[in-house]
Amino acid sequence: MKQSVSTFKMGIFQFTPREKDIHANWKKVESATSETAAAGGELLLLPELWATGPLSEADRYMVHEIPELLFKLKILAETNRIYIVGTLPELAVEESGKKLFNTTYVIGPDNTFHTYRKIHLFAPMREDHVFSPGTDPVALWIPFRKTEPGFGLITCFDLRFPELVRHLVCQGVDLVLLSALWPLSRRHHLELLMESRAIENQCFMAGANAWGMIGGTEFGGGSKIIGPRGEILANACDGETIVLAELDMDEIRSARQDFFTAHAPRSWWPKANPKILDLPSLNTAVNRRRKAGQKMVFTNGCFDLLHAGHVSYLESARHLGDYLVVGLNSNKSVREIKGPERPINTEAMRAYVLAGLAAVDYVVIFNDPTPLNLIQTIVPNVLVKGADWKEKDIVGAATVKNAGGYVARIPFIHDISTSRILELP
Repeated sequence: MKQSVSTFKMGIFQFTPREKDIHANWKKVESATSETAAAGGELLLLPELWATGPLSEADRYMVHEIPELLFKLKILAETNRIYIVGTLPELAVEESGKKLFNTTYVIGPDNTFHTYRKIHLFAPMREDHVFSPGTDPVALWIPFRKTEPGFGLITCFDLRFPELVRHLVCQGVDLVLLSALWPLSRRHHLELLMESRAIENQCFMAGANAWGMIGGTEFGGGSKIIGPRGEILANACDGETIVLAELDMDEIRSARQDFFTAHAPRSWWPKANPKILDLPSLNTAVNRRRKAGQKMVFTNGCFDLLHAGHVSYLESARHLGDYLVVGLNSNKSVREIKGPERPINTEAMRAYVLAGLAAVDYVVIFNDPTPLNLIQTIVPNVLVKGADWKEKDIVGAATVKNAGGYVARIPFIHDISTSRILELP
């Protein structure tokens, strides 16, 4: 039998991080890294927040110790010629101010350094009070000795969102790496979900969970490495331990020969026309989604000549909830606001273009000069307008706030407008 040349060995270190004791946790990881490398491992996966344990609002000070820890990890990875993957708190300075992220770091030899900021924060443990959510999925490729597989990075609660893993696999990812702080009470969910993500995407799945009592919560272990057919290649079960497995990338190709499911939707890819609804149909859809516990974001405008400023604005708005409704001024409404020579594009054409954007879930056309009647009918959770608007001047703001929602004012990133485009020679 011909030996595969598309293999690499990886390890998982399942352990009990000592709460707020970075030095003690570092010593454990340092030893586990050397042991994994000595056994031929080229990658070591660690649990979520392995250096600190779970963090509360009062623990933010610990982030100032992370830069020194990253420097030590870099030396450890270089010395052992191994890639180390796990999450740590990251303090980032952005235009909106300082933010703390739950960030997966991939640190390896030859100055390899990648990051992924956890997208789905777990509100029941108040994670959203400590961290800001990330927005960007991360796929990357790592050159091992025999192969260069694609990796997708996810963190704990992310595992419950299959569309995130599917997105990564559609980029060509071979292995999804999960760092977790998953409680013992829901360990069976962790095991089922990891196996499901591997089977439905015909890819490798590796998850490192913490084990034992940390900060009043008992974490469940059960760290695993799973193959593309759902076979268990390594299982840490209970306790502190290192498990290793050799992964053969040819197994993915083999698993996909009989049938292939690891691709984006084809025949049912979301089309534009079904997103364009009249008000009664939209209200029905909104009520159904409200019963399902989903948060609606609403914005409105003419969107006559769609440009980069519009797209970035709508993408930012979509991040604020579970779905985005765009109220579109009708031809009559635009003429009343902009004058007899507008709109350039008809309402049907403008609605179709908007509905073709991935960030937009529904488009509804309204005839009035303002969307007040529309807003009072559907009552969004979040009302979005441009940052140049004062909140007191935003139509429908009182309706939304009286219902328990809020108003978000989003800056336009691109210095462009429909009027300026029309003025260009």
